[in-house]
Amino acid sequence: MVRKVLIATDGSDTAMRAVDVGADLAAKSGVPVVLVHVYLRDHLSEGLRHMAEVEYDAAEGGNRLFAALSSLPHARFPQADLLPEHATSEDRVLSAVARSVLDAAERAAHEHGVRDVERVTDDGDPARRIVEAAEETGADMIVTGARGLSDLKSAVFGSVSHKVQHLSPVTVVTVR
Repeated sequence: MVRKVLIATDGSDTAMRAVDVGADLAAKSGVPVVLVHVYLRDHLSEGLRHMAEVEYDAAEGGNRLFAALSSLPHARFPQADLLPEHATSEDRVLSAVARSVLDAAERAAHEHGVRDVERVTDDGDPARRIVEAAEETGADMIVTGARGLSDLKSAVFGSVSHKVQHLSPVTVVTVR
């Protein structure tokens, strides 16, 4: 019997499908959900990293970081249109993205009928941090998307979901 479901999300379409499946399982079982987002450090382009390090001054003709992020393609940097205008460093950008991704996932979980939602934001190797978060929160099931924002990298090094399956001592459900 499942007592707590951990759902990993990076904000990608596949991750949101995993949120839907995990939240539906949790709601039907009447158990809490833990939503986990690991910072997307490996998915920021060099240009975005540079923008995050420099505070642009609109009075001097530069783009504000908010405007620059908002112009990025949605698939490359999800929820960019929801970032705060005061995001001026890489960590603030990553934190803002995490909040936005977890907000969307929490809304979806509540729409599926989940009452108890815990949110975890972490940093480091995504697969290891997801498995560690499951252990730390007492989750006995992990739900993750088969492919997220790291498709090219996963083709070479293996996907996060594959690594989670390999490392996890609890049941892992991978959603396509």
